[in-house]
Amino acid sequence: MSKRPKKKPGPVRRFFGALGRVIALLICMGVICGSVCAAVMSVYIFKSLEGEPDLKLEDITMANSSSVYAINKQTGEYEKIRELHGDENRIEITNYNDIPQDVINCLVAAEDKRYWEHQGVDWLRTIKSTFTFFNQSSTQGGSTITQQVIKNLTGNKEFSPERKIKEIFQALKLNRAYSKEEVLKVYLNYVFFGNNCYGIQAAANGYFDKDISELNLAEIATIIATTNNPTYYNPRSEKGMENNKERREYIFKAMVECDYLTQEEADKWMDYDVVLAEKKSEASTTLSEGWYIDQVLEDVTDDLVEEKGYTRAYAQTLLNNGGLNIYACVDEDVQAKMEAVYADNASFPGVLNQEYPETAAITIAPTGQVLGIIGGNEKTTARGWNNATMSVRHPGSAIKPISAYLQAFESDLVTWSSLWDDNPMPDYFGPGEPGPKNYTGVYLGPITIQYALQQSINTVPVKLIQTIGPERSYNFLLNKLEFENLSPNDIALSPMALGGMTYGVTLEELTGAYQMFVTQGKYVKPYTYTKVTDSEGNIILEKDTKQIRVISEQTATILNKLLQTVVTQGTGAAANLSAIGMPAGGKTGSSTGTKLVDGVLTPVDNDNLWFIGFTPYYITGVWMGYDDHSEIYYSSYPSPKLWKNIMLALHEGLEPKQFEENEHVIQMTYCKDSGEIAVAGCTNTAVGWYKDTVIPSNCTIHGTSGSSAFDDKDEDGGDPWDWDSFFGGSDD
Repeated sequence: MSKRPKKKPGPVRRFFGALGRVIALLICMGVICGSVCAAVMSVYIFKSLEGEPDLKLEDITMANSSSVYAINKQTGEYEKIRELHGDENRIEITNYNDIPQDVINCLVAAEDKRYWEHQGVDWLRTIKSTFTFFNQSSTQGGSTITQQVIKNLTGNKEFSPERKIKEIFQALKLNRAYSKEEVLKVYLNYVFFGNNCYGIQAAANGYFDKDISELNLAEIATIIATTNNPTYYNPRSEKGMENNKERREYIFKAMVECDYLTQEEADKWMDYDVVLAEKKSEASTTLSEGWYIDQVLEDVTDDLVEEKGYTRAYAQTLLNNGGLNIYACVDEDVQAKMEAVYADNASFPGVLNQEYPETAAITIAPTGQVLGIIGGNEKTTARGWNNATMSVRHPGSAIKPISAYLQAFESDLVTWSSLWDDNPMPDYFGPGEPGPKNYTGVYLGPITIQYALQQSINTVPVKLIQTIGPERSYNFLLNKLEFENLSPNDIALSPMALGGMTYGVTLEELTGAYQMFVTQGKYVKPYTYTKVTDSEGNIILEKDTKQIRVISEQTATILNKLLQTVVTQGTGAAANLSAIGMPAGGKTGSSTGTKLVDGVLTPVDNDNLWFIGFTPYYITGVWMGYDDHSEIYYSSYPSPKLWKNIMLALHEGLEPKQFEENEHVIQMTYCKDSGEIAVAGCTNTAVGWYKDTVIPSNCTIHGTSGSSAFDDKDEDGGDPWDWDSFFGGSDD
């Protein structure tokens, strides 16, 4: 019997057969690749877990005092001027056996139920946490007590997959290197329990005025509950105590699940009425550190956060207890003299307000170091608000030399005696509204650049900025001077010419900017310290103290000369130091702002008063103003007077000396009528300073005939208008 021929598979069967073979092949390849990847990952994991842990528990039990050093002017060497003990209320438990078992059980139940079983990472909680991260639900996080210790070691508490993976490896290594008891002890000594209580012993004292051994379970649970969110579960507020009670109930239930408590015991403690001890008054131990030390600590903290990526809390802990050495720029003589001026009520010029405005002062060396700081009229808190470095205010006319005039001279748009029209611009404030207004309400027509700056005329710098372009000045302030509070909205005439900025500047920034007028055009951002080292002398922070050129030497010399005329016969005449033979320059500034009056923003004149001035020795800035931007009323502009009182104290015993001048700036006599170089026929003349490459032409009004464009002259041959008398000594 012949065999029946085998039937060939149809196209559908052939397709699925081929598909099955492909799938089988892919599965095999996947298994192989997965095995390879698993092997590689295993090798990586085992290698990662070898050796010493990257982080050490010793780093978190920081108890080394940090120190601040300053130069001794007699020896030229650094010497310690302050020792920083931690401001944190922390009492360390050195022996694990001194920790009550109830504390340990309560903590483990609340934060990490499988703590004693896992190897530093609770994989079940980690998987759940990962799932909730991707589906954006909110449940308890996956961090174990070991991982929370690592967060405190690194100060990095941001949730990201990269950080979490790194933390897992660190926890595994830490668990291999240290016992569970060691990790728990560090956690309980370090963690923040709210209300300035760091560590479980300090919390026992702070909340219950007891030693940790004297706490009952309800009191322990009250403290442990705060770790989840010290503000939300703060037992010292009414709402916080309600939240804390709910958290305690969760903890007691968790302790039952862990067989640390019976249900009957849990019910008993849930009904317990927790009574806190009366809050103790906190001694302001750091108040004696003064304005300068406060600011050094603030600057170092900021830089640790910005440059090292630490959280602010961790940076603060490192600063207080990490054995750091901070090399400060303070001149203790300067600081002491500034504080002595502020301690004398006679130093403060009179104002017409019932309550005296807040003030601040800062002194900077020509090399950029901050030498002395006064952050307010009186220091009442430690690490409190500092008006010299933290208050951001409109600078008013004090911005003119570093924005409008500086750029005009740098671009050779003007010379000392260039004539510019002091008349309002049409539609400045809007259609049919000319401006800007001068402080006196008077417009003078053509005036020299020197006179415009000397008397703080508003129209001329606005026209200079209009010609230069506000972008140029804005970019200079932003990129060269590193002003931190500028807004793109400030790229406009008023902000760049008159200081009407969106936010403003700090006194430190503004004073630091005038540095370039003393240093022949060089600048470095003001700094309060040069470097910070760890306890072993390794540099962890270092300031770039090198000054860089931001304007030409010629421009710097001319602006220096111009600003001296502000002090000798202009709006800053009250700051004149001629009595001690010391040359000085500077600029006044006042701003128009707004304040809330019955819920309505109302324009306010003179809400900020400034004087930024310099001598060959020091650059000092003074600010006056109210927190609520109220107007300052006065009969005589006060800020230059306060500045003068400070500078007289600082220059006591110093020999008068002259500013450096660039050799390519020359002195010439010019005609006040034309603004050009005087010729024989010019009788109304003055002396100005010019770049030797940008000298005006000879006077085209008088020529060599000796005739004058004006027939009316006073007896001295000068201008019949006594402008200096009209404006002299006023504010802007």
